Formats: sequence, C-alpha cells, structure tokens
Amino acid sequence: MYHILKLLQEQEEPEFRQTGMDERDFAVALKHIVDAGYTDSSGSGLTQAGLDYINGYERRIRDSRN
Repeated sequence: MYHILKLLQEQEEPEFRQTGMDERDFAVALKHIVDAGYTDSSGSGLTQAGLDYINGYERRIRDSRN
C-alpha cells in the first residue's frame, strides 16, 4: 500500500505497471486505499489519513535502521 500511496502523492494517476503488481491486484489495492479513506472520494488526492500512513511507514523504516 505504501508504494501506491507514494505514487498517488507524487502523481495523480499511477499505473499498475509502476508497482510490479498485476492489474487485478492493483485495482483491489486501490479499492482498499479508497475504502480506508486514504484518498478523497475521486481518488485524485491523499487525505490526511493517507499522508499519516506514509509518514508512519517511513518513520518505522527509519527507526528500524537505527
């Protein structure tokens, strides 16, 4: 999910080819992202919850390296 959220943050419409996932799995992941409230209803921008997910993930990665 992190990778897709980062793509959404950087560009508005990522493609499944950028993730290494097949098209069906990518569509399911996007549905979960929308259902979780990480993007607005149009899917064009991240909500604060989506940004918090990214920040939390990056913090955990950073902390695990220390």
